[in-house]
Amino acid sequence: MEVGAHRLDLELWQNQELIRRQNRLKYQFWDLLGKVGDQFSQEDLLQIHPQSKGKKLSQGNDLMGLPYQVLDIYRDFDYVKGLNIRLLNWYGQGVFILVLLGKDKFLQKDLASLSFKKCFWESPFEYEKLLEEAHSTNQMSATSFIQWYKRLPVKEYSDQCEEYWTEEIKKVIARLASSLGIPEN
Repeated sequence: MEVGAHRLDLELWQNQELIRRQNRLKYQFWDLLGKVGDQFSQEDLLQIHPQSKGKKLSQGNDLMGLPYQVLDIYRDFDYVKGLNIRLLNWYGQGVFILVLLGKDKFLQKDLASLSFKKCFWESPFEYEKLLEEAHSTNQMSATSFIQWYKRLPVKEYSDQCEEYWTEEIKKVIARLASSLGIPEN
């Protein structure tokens, strides 16, 4: 056997039942995130943020070794004037809502009253920090962006998740609309 060769986990590779089960779960969550996204029309998004690029679902296979799926709403990642609401479904870790706010437009917007924590990370994409309880709103360090986050519960039935996650996003949007002087629909 070659010195640098790694043993392949053929037992896992051949486990069709486990692979199919995992794929079914991925499809269920993909559908769930799509249904949540469908609750927000582009017309409504443009009322809060005219630079909105709409919604987008994406997925990957290796966030700290685990698959993940993302629903982005608004999709304007500019640290100065942008806005994005992200649902991150990180397999084995949890579902999180992250709200990226442009400093010029949303500097004074505080989401702590909605049970969000403020990020004090180097980058808004350092998701491993979501797992570290030490990162809380008590830390004071300057960042080039404003981002808030919180963990969302995952219920046994997808319709319960859809309802709860949609309401959480609606609360954030209502708070932003109110602070911008935009009346509720």
